[in-house]
Amino acid sequence: METETIIIHLPLKPRRRAGRKYLIAPDGATTPAMGETPQLQTMQKALVRAHLWRQEIESGPYDSITDFARKNRQDEAYVLRQLSLTFLAPAIIESILDNTQPRYLTLQHLYELTTLGWDEQKQRMRSSNGG
Repeated sequence: METETIIIHLPLKPRRRAGRKYLIAPDGATTPAMGETPQLQTMQKALVRAHLWRQEIESGPYDSITDFARKNRQDEAYVLRQLSLTFLAPAIIESILDNTQPRYLTLQHLYELTTLGWDEQKQRMRSSNGG
């Protein structure tokens, strides 16, 4: 079975304003669109964090995930859980970033999906009724 690397580019820039961290979209927007729920914002932030951390680990001065966790004062289990989100199918990631994901979807659902292959992830998303 051939493996294929898929790179997901998120055109967001992390910035600090008044001591808080913001993700700046290409159009300069820093606030969520109307109608977004706190859970959606949580999922979007977790996805962005996971991909940023993965990029840092792969290209940065870190010897391992353990080294990354230690140098960033994060629990290794937490880092691993966040990084697992980078194994979600691109279609699922896109639906969350575009706010078109099923309304029942939570961050916990995403963590559970990460242990499955992309085809099975998408099948579970199609067949789930939210409960």
